[in-house]
Amino acid sequence: MDSRYNSHAKNEAPTGTSGATDFAAPDAGAVRQEARLQSLLLENLGDGILAHTLEGNIVYANRRAAEMLGYDHAALLALAPWAWLAPDIRGRVASRIRQIRESSGLVYETLWQGRDGSVFCVEVHSRVVETEPWDALVVSVARDMADRSAAHETMHRLAFYDTLTGLSNRVMLDDHIAAALSGNRRTGGTVGLIYMDLDDFKPINDTHGHSVGDRVLRVIAERMLNCVRETDTIARVGGDEFIALFPHITSKTELGAKARSIAECVSQPLSLGGTTVSVTVSVGLASHLPGEAHDELISRADQAMYRAKMNGHAGWEEYLASA
Repeated sequence: MDSRYNSHAKNEAPTGTSGATDFAAPDAGAVRQEARLQSLLLENLGDGILAHTLEGNIVYANRRAAEMLGYDHAALLALAPWAWLAPDIRGRVASRIRQIRESSGLVYETLWQGRDGSVFCVEVHSRVVETEPWDALVVSVARDMADRSAAHETMHRLAFYDTLTGLSNRVMLDDHIAAALSGNRRTGGTVGLIYMDLDDFKPINDTHGHSVGDRVLRVIAERMLNCVRETDTIARVGGDEFIALFPHITSKTELGAKARSIAECVSQPLSLGGTTVSVTVSVGLASHLPGEAHDELISRADQAMYRAKMNGHAGWEEYLASA
């Protein structure tokens, strides 16, 4: 039972009392502790909180709201009515207040203006609260849309891109293959795929350390991107495995030429902080067959790459295996 309150569950009077149920007053120390905790939570929220009168005078702002607007707390409370809103918005506040009063809680986007004159978009959730000593206050929770966009971008990159190299990951690659196959069904043409695996990459990590190995992978990724068009896709699908997708090719000869170009770029020596390493690549080619699922296309290119790797590592031309 909560120690701040003392009540009896039944209507029976305890011995030595009148029949009335006893209620002890809340412990003053516990009340102060709860108030401090509430204040701590409000001040450290990631969203801005403003409470203002229906006339636009701010009576409360948490730390995040002050940071968003660029004022210290005292200056924010001393602002003229609606001064935190962008000038173009101030003429529409009467209509917005009416909408908020007519709803149990209104979510909308608006423009705030910071102390430096900058205007920025915020998403706001507002409601009217009846409270003393004011007739009513508008309590708003606001989030900077730039923060929201940044968070969305971060989630998007984690979902669709390789964190080390910035290349597309397998999820993004699958989407691009599906789109390419759909496009070619309408326009004709063939989808080409090149599956690549770096040769003897493990000794680089073992000899020079994983930090050098990671830098090599980033350089290799950049070189691959420089060898293809913007409409093509380079994806990292494993530790040292990459796939190049060409959404429209005319022949296996064309695909072979693209593979040679990428392999030639990759095989150039890399100089990293006084360390020079050489990397070669085994390559498997596959072009899409009518009715073939995209995972079958990837599997055939993978098998071709494996056959190329088994043929030895004498030079990049020997690594080409047509599927």
